[in-house]
Amino acid sequence: MSDNMKKYLIISDLDGTLADVDHHVNETTKSYIRSLLDDGHIFYIATGRMKALVEDVAKDIDERVRMIGSNGGIVQTHSGFEVTHIDEEEKMKLYDFVIEENIPSLFFTDHDVYYTDFIPEFFDIPTRYGNVVKKLESRDELKEKDIINALLMAHHLTDPDSLLEPARKKLKKILDCNIASSNVFNLEIYSKDTSKGEALKKIMAYHNISEDNVVAFGDGFNDVSMFKVAKTSVAMDNAPQLVKDNATHTTLTNGENGVVKFLKSFL
Repeated sequence: MSDNMKKYLIISDLDGTLADVDHHVNETTKSYIRSLLDDGHIFYIATGRMKALVEDVAKDIDERVRMIGSNGGIVQTHSGFEVTHIDEEEKMKLYDFVIEENIPSLFFTDHDVYYTDFIPEFFDIPTRYGNVVKKLESRDELKEKDIINALLMAHHLTDPDSLLEPARKKLKKILDCNIASSNVFNLEIYSKDTSKGEALKKIMAYHNISEDNVVAFGDGFNDVSMFKVAKTSVAMDNAPQLVKDNATHTTLTNGENGVVKFLKSFL
């Protein structure tokens, strides 16, 4: 990097943003990210995916790509991974709630998935890495697990809001947790101080980079917390309007290499 070139921390959501419509990072994007790293910039993937589902994606791009997993519950630094779990009491209150309300839910450690009702096909993938995908048979079984985040699902319904909006209102009254969503078909539950935005603040401090030199990309509601931290925030054209309204810029869709197109004109 030349002396007069700014060093940027570039942070991008994965699905719907950096990855294409088939949830893969294409070769054009990989090659461009490598060139950014060669120029001295820092590149992070920030995703709701668990560690086991993003670690190989990051390494496949380049060993220098770092990651924020579980929407900020897992943060990678030079020394390893910082993990923030949901408080034990809050975790059990959440479990009792989803069972009572009959809301299909997933509970995640850094590498395992536990479900209350059914498992979406996508989450069968971790079994290839030797990880656990298991139905919770009892309340006591969850007590033994260090849960980072949970996902309440409604993608099987024609009107997901009819299930999730009442659940959100009730959970805000009984839980001391961060309640977010990546799209209209889910609710995501994390430790009260966990979000992509809070994780971004941590890595900015770690790398001693100010918000002026941060560029954040996203397409989901859970990316807005990053947009509020970074000076330059970029919503994909495939993002909902509310997400776009919180960004300083927009770019092309993830299927059109929107991240690369923006960075080529910005840097």
